[in-house]
Amino acid sequence: MNTPTRYHPLSVALHWLTVLLIFGAGFLSEEGGRSPINIHMIIGSMLLIVLLIRIVVRFATKQPAQANTGNALLNKLGELMHYGLYLAAFFILGMGALIANKRNLFAVAMGSGSVAGRAGSLGEIHQLGWFLVILLVLGHVGAALYHQFILKDNLFSRMWFGKQ
Repeated sequence: MNTPTRYHPLSVALHWLTVLLIFGAGFLSEEGGRSPINIHMIIGSMLLIVLLIRIVVRFATKQPAQANTGNALLNKLGELMHYGLYLAAFFILGMGALIANKRNLFAVAMGSGSVAGRAGSLGEIHQLGWFLVILLVLGHVGAALYHQFILKDNLFSRMWFGKQ
């Protein structure tokens, strides 16, 4: 079997769409969650769908070999970073769903209810999850820059469109 040098174009598109949705949801949220249904909740729902599709595509397509730093510890940290990004994203989405349920936002979205209460400590935990994602994304970007400019292994080309 030939191991591809790039990710499948659908994986690439989903990766960058995930980036846009994560930052869109994070930066377009309203402080305190005052709006009953807003762009933040819609983008979060889209993010959940995209992440689930990403997982299916990941197992359905051939992947390039894991990027190698030449250091076993850094290689393991890179692998854990990817799992951490997925786990943190799903954690935030789960907390968002709990908040939406607590505040009756699903019924509001369907036009059959009114907003109940505040997010409270769930909102604070949801926000801490956002900070964790930001830290993981910064680590992910830092590792990509290390590969591209220090190791000079042309890592960026793997997660962009082009010939396999």
